[in-house]
Amino acid sequence: MADYLIVGGGLAGCVLASRLKKYDPSLKVTLIETGPNEHDHPLITEPMGTMQLHNSDFEYNLKTTPQKHYDGREVFQAGGKLLSGSSAVNYAAWTRGDRADYDLWSKMVNDKRWSYDGQLPYFRKTETHHDPDADPNQHGFNGPIHSTPALGRTYPLTKQLREAYMSIGVKPIHDHNGGNNKGMAPHIETWYKGKRQPAGKAYGLKGVDILTETTVAKIILSDNHSPPKKATGVVLTSGETLTASKEVIISCGAIRTPQLLMLSGIGPADELKKHNIPLLVSSPAVGKSLYDHGAVTQFYRIHNPEKALCAPALIGADPTYLQGFPTDYIIAESAPSSLLAPTLSKDDPSTSSSDLSTHPHLFPPRSHYEILPMYAPTEVPLTNMNIPLDSSIISIGILNLLPTSRGSVTLATTSPTDPPLIDPNYYTTETDRCIMRAALRRNIAAFSSPAAKEVVKEEVPPEGYPALTINSTDQELDARVRRCAGTFFHLAGSVSMGEVVDTECRVKGVEGLRVVDASVLPTPLSAHTMVAIYALAEQMAEIIVGRKA
Repeated sequence: MADYLIVGGGLAGCVLASRLKKYDPSLKVTLIETGPNEHDHPLITEPMGTMQLHNSDFEYNLKTTPQKHYDGREVFQAGGKLLSGSSAVNYAAWTRGDRADYDLWSKMVNDKRWSYDGQLPYFRKTETHHDPDADPNQHGFNGPIHSTPALGRTYPLTKQLREAYMSIGVKPIHDHNGGNNKGMAPHIETWYKGKRQPAGKAYGLKGVDILTETTVAKIILSDNHSPPKKATGVVLTSGETLTASKEVIISCGAIRTPQLLMLSGIGPADELKKHNIPLLVSSPAVGKSLYDHGAVTQFYRIHNPEKALCAPALIGADPTYLQGFPTDYIIAESAPSSLLAPTLSKDDPSTSSSDLSTHPHLFPPRSHYEILPMYAPTEVPLTNMNIPLDSSIISIGILNLLPTSRGSVTLATTSPTDPPLIDPNYYTTETDRCIMRAALRRNIAAFSSPAAKEVVKEEVPPEGYPALTINSTDQELDARVRRCAGTFFHLAGSVSMGEVVDTECRVKGVEGLRVVDASVLPTPLSAHTMVAIYALAEQMAEIIVGRKA
């Protein structure tokens, strides 16, 4: 019997297992992971292997349901299927988001521990930050994860593209991870000395009982006829039963966690009834409120192909280009409030003028979108576009960081090995369309500037669509999104804090059961989700063992 059974050996699961064992070495901690341990596989360790991981055995390689506002397309969803989870397969972007994101989270759940200041000790605890000019009040310098500015690599196109963005008013800032991310800052990554840092390897799992290639079928709940039920263990797909004397902790991510809860009889009554699953704990919000960072990638053909990363001569001249993802700066900005306010009212006609004056999408100022220049055609395999994979093309990732569209995870079958139905409901709200249009127009303006025209020849649109220009209509921008938009794989919110779990991640109505992963994030963050999940797991480990009140 374990003291703690952790279901899901992804980022959060590995951090929890490592910290629980460190804080109390007498604890018996069992970590269960569906996939293998492949920390040292070359596709995992090397930055240039990242794009090859899609559609490999190391990812789940799922698809959403047909998305109405993406022209009925099914959107590819990755996600790590191995020990350390997505920290072993992602692009290693280390972005924290803005203070306002976390303060809204705290306000929504009425618990200051989840505010920016409440989480700051855990942002610092998880990292060893390699920037001598960094604010020591904002960064850690002795944590398991090495975070490094990508400026150690100087790309031939950097100067002109930075000047292009600054020429349209983008503000340079030193640190994207200091509580205010609005502006253009050095891209921070967790490629360290050219190698990936999977969570389980970086934190260490010494003394943890690790079960890889093992899948949980359901959570065992006590037979009490009166609430609350108590989680006492899990049943594996092999039929074997594992028990926990203290707690079962679910860390399977925004897709698999709600699926496992529902298969165990915890969820919306109507959804469980469809599949003849006995309702043991009514929890109507399980699987609801799913959201994701919808994204569009623009591709541009440059005048001098020898200056893009795919040029063999360029890589040969400077091997440091192989030590990280092909980017060095990142931009986050607000969409104009003059455009957002009416769209927020259109999405919710009950919104009054006084409501708008305090609306969290408007005040305090938020970072609504991200622009990420990449000096190679990095996202081509995910866009269904016929773009040449050669040195003539660079790509610009554009993300809606604060979507208001909400979707769901529901059951497709009662088998734990079948994927559930994933419906992020992308691009449904007028607010989301407004944000993406604003982001596209901002990027188009930069690439229409004299500085950009020195190096960029033209935009490369999908076949049958016009190139986007400063004169493109809203309808043309929307058409491009519907045709090309995808995701950067940041699904969250499907087991939201305040709804399904309390502020200590305990599943409401069940004793001895917690959820610690991206599914509990109650609101989108203006960041890639990795930093937030490290901080979440760090703080929860202290809460679980009683080190933090």
